[in-house]
Amino acid sequence: MAVCHWTKQANRKPMDVGLWDRRYSKQGFAYGRDPNEFLLEVADLMPTSGKALSLGEGEGRNATFLTKRGLTCTAVDISKVGLSKARRLAEEQGIKIKTVAADLANFDFGVDSWDLIISIFCHFPADVRWQVHRSAAKSLRPGGIVVVEAFTPEQLKYNTGGPPDLERLVTPKMLQEDFEGLEVLRCEQKERAVVEGTYHTGLSSVVQFVGRKSLSTKEWKLDKVSQYQMRIDQAISDMQDAGGSFISNIFPAPKDPFLSVARHALGHTIQASKETGQCRYCWLLEEDCVCAQMREQAALTCGPVQWALLCHPLEFMRSSSSGKLLASVLGGEFLVFGVQEHEDILDKVLSDSGTRLLLPGDGSRRLKDWLSEDQVIPSESVGTGSGSPILTLLVLDGSWDQVRALERELADRRSAMGQRDPLPRIRLDDAAVESFHSPLIDALKPGAGKGRLSTFEACALFLREAEDCLCVPRGTWKEALKGLDPMVRVLQRQLQLPPPPGEALELEMLIAALRAVACTAPLQDGLRRCSVCGAAFATPLRMRDHLGGRRHCTAVAMQFSSEKGLSSSPIDREEASKIFESYSTVPLSRCRPEPPDVALVKLKNEGLLNREQQSGKRTGRELCQLRFCFGCQRSWCLGITGSYIGSQEGSGRDLF
Repeated sequence: MAVCHWTKQANRKPMDVGLWDRRYSKQGFAYGRDPNEFLLEVADLMPTSGKALSLGEGEGRNATFLTKRGLTCTAVDISKVGLSKARRLAEEQGIKIKTVAADLANFDFGVDSWDLIISIFCHFPADVRWQVHRSAAKSLRPGGIVVVEAFTPEQLKYNTGGPPDLERLVTPKMLQEDFEGLEVLRCEQKERAVVEGTYHTGLSSVVQFVGRKSLSTKEWKLDKVSQYQMRIDQAISDMQDAGGSFISNIFPAPKDPFLSVARHALGHTIQASKETGQCRYCWLLEEDCVCAQMREQAALTCGPVQWALLCHPLEFMRSSSSGKLLASVLGGEFLVFGVQEHEDILDKVLSDSGTRLLLPGDGSRRLKDWLSEDQVIPSESVGTGSGSPILTLLVLDGSWDQVRALERELADRRSAMGQRDPLPRIRLDDAAVESFHSPLIDALKPGAGKGRLSTFEACALFLREAEDCLCVPRGTWKEALKGLDPMVRVLQRQLQLPPPPGEALELEMLIAALRAVACTAPLQDGLRRCSVCGAAFATPLRMRDHLGGRRHCTAVAMQFSSEKGLSSSPIDREEASKIFESYSTVPLSRCRPEPPDVALVKLKNEGLLNREQQSGKRTGRELCQLRFCFGCQRSWCLGITGSYIGSQEGSGRDLF
């Protein structure tokens, strides 16, 4: 395989890449199209999902094999010609691989980045080999696997392939030293027939090595964070690989209009998050990143409870979403609807007889009722302390409408799988919900946190109940809630808004003039929170109408009058436009829209939503329920999203 080969001079320089380009530019495949035989032999030891890295990949035979097994594979090689053939080979097989043209001596492996690393006949001089192998070991995620096959010094007498100089040949002892700290699953020297293309041609002396990074308690916790980050990487990679073609292959095809264009929404969301400088893991601005704090709180032990979160595509990368903490703090599985690599995992969760949906509504019961009445969890397993999960809780993340849409789609999917019964549902204790005060919702809307829950807070309250029914360590729910603190502090700082203005009759003339020009004022896509008057909306599609509304224009007029004073002279359109630009357009242009809200506006502009959804309007009954929910008499509502909703759907008791 093409790698960085070095001379024996003191100041080593890489061998001319032209050698490898010439080799790979010939007709056919220098080392064949089939995967390495040793790789096939140890396939059962390798993961079937996650991120894989192939060193000195050459023309793609091994990378395509790993990709077809379910891994997201990156192929690194010094030869661009070889990597070009690798991409074509993948395309012929209907898959995609990522290729990186790089000198492995200078390649950034990262830390806790890979689930599998393979090095097949990838040879270096001693000092470079040690450097590359140590970097590879460090970059493995906990539980990650490294697979190496290389020629030994005895290979020189066979003359059937491999480097011609002793310095670049390898012994078992060398590999054990290079990968010190890994659990050695296999390390042996043997003779075998290596027939791969025209450059590996017969009986050879090889060393074969398989190592695994251990899963200590600390590493296990970090591994859960790494797993969450891997799911995010998969979602982003899936959209990038789509190359603007977001055709969905979800079966059955979603009936909900928003979910039917999920991949379009995700594509726009990811693009918007890059433009605004958002951290891909904690979803806050990069300067406010709390990923380090998330790792400190990583993966509490939940006893027999394991988690799986399904994120609505229009909730993905929303900075105020708490669902992401379910994966990083409680060690749950993180899935996004519409991401192809998450589909098989979701199907496994849905087909698991131990899966329950954490959602109130018809047929839902409290945990202790399920245990006592139906014994859905084997009674002999409860309280055993074995640590083996016996209950999987599926949590849906999004607004109430989004959660209901996901619930309907999951029912259709289970039906297509031959499971007619809906997922059993578990709800929280009403009294516990009523007495809870959410710091996250208070940060978003001061005073609105009593009796309402974010997605993650609902999961923490479930653990509180599980302490009495299952073998969940005491105090776990309190420790879990600490995971919210870093995000809450950032949101409190970001969302300090002025109080809604009062009525001022003397401003009527200015307000009328401002309302007349507001409809044509510029507005950036995706805003649903107004920094001028403090209003917030469930959808950004309502923001344009808000600009011309009385509340907004009153706030603009009051701000202007407090700084400049009022004139008794009539205000013409040109002057009103200048005032509106200075006190509305400019302040709003400094606001950062949420990526999923930008995506929603783009979906509308692309004509992918029907007329009713484009309007963003609610019925009078819905507005009344929203007002009752927040205990206010205004016709505007707060756009906070989450998934745990009150047990009586029509009551307006939204528990975010």
